[in-house]
Amino acid sequence: MRVVAAEYVSVDGRMQMEDPDGGDEARGGWTAQYWNEELSEMQREQLFASDALLLGRVTYESFAATWPTFTDEQGFAERMNSLPKYVASRSLEGPLEWNATLMQGDAVEAVRKLKDEAGRDLLIYGSGQLVNALVGARLIGSTADGVARPSSQTAAAGIGRAFRRSTAAGRS
Repeated sequence: MRVVAAEYVSVDGRMQMEDPDGGDEARGGWTAQYWNEELSEMQREQLFASDALLLGRVTYESFAATWPTFTDEQGFAERMNSLPKYVASRSLEGPLEWNATLMQGDAVEAVRKLKDEAGRDLLIYGSGQLVNALVGARLIGSTADGVARPSSQTAAAGIGRAFRRSTAAGRS
């Protein structure tokens, strides 16, 4: 399997929804103003090309609390809810809800084993700590990042976890 990180990154290299005070999340995140049909289609293609989701604890808890209530005519929500999820956490205890499995032991080693299995993509949304650990271990096969393009309002978040994109390029 290939590990794909689908990340939203500001021009100053900050990841989506990483505001430690939660202010951006309350407003829908800094990327909301950049959402368009092209990004929507890219997200749909990525999700439907994946066999499972790979999530860190914070992203898992946020998604598991909201996604089961979503529906849409395009089938995105149904796909999101039905895919198996692998969750990296040092504090959660299983069993987990929302078709999720808690990865045992070291997350990097657990992902290395998953990557060796046959199948399509393991898709990561958010999950900053997990992504940076996997980038450091050279396990990210592709980054599909939504980088905010300069406009009349340049998206420089100035806060949040940095995304170490440069070390992921060209790895599989």
